[in-house]
Amino acid sequence: MKFDSTPQQECYQKIAAWMDDLFADIPWEELDEPGFGLFMGSAWVEIRILPWEDDTIVNTRSYVVSDASLDVDLLKFLLHKNAEMTFGAFSLDGDGCIRFEHTIVGSTCDPEELEASAIAVLEIADEYDDWIVERWGGKRALDRPI
Repeated sequence: MKFDSTPQQECYQKIAAWMDDLFADIPWEELDEPGFGLFMGSAWVEIRILPWEDDTIVNTRSYVVSDASLDVDLLKFLLHKNAEMTFGAFSLDGDGCIRFEHTIVGSTCDPEELEASAIAVLEIADEYDDWIVERWGGKRALDRPI
């Protein structure tokens, strides 16, 4: 695995040591880039460790739905839900896929904060993917080809 900085490698190693304890009941794996993937229900979540200035960020994200009809009602729905969220927010990537993500600072990240971030993103993605597909179409992470 290639690391862009020493802080990124250190943060990755710190988080790797926590994974079995934090996510014993959730299937997870290492990614090809510095990070980990978790699977729950129909949601796939990536915990990515990214360089940031002299530190790192831990970005937990899920591709919630792809190929949905991005009409005004859906976009308003996502913005209104963002205002209600405790952790994270919905966004659109460059291809129009709906994501949900939350970011924390790597150097100050502790096991409880990482677990809260990952579980929040997993639960939101798993809850909202079915709801969005039912109303606006598209594919959940589980339905996307690998």
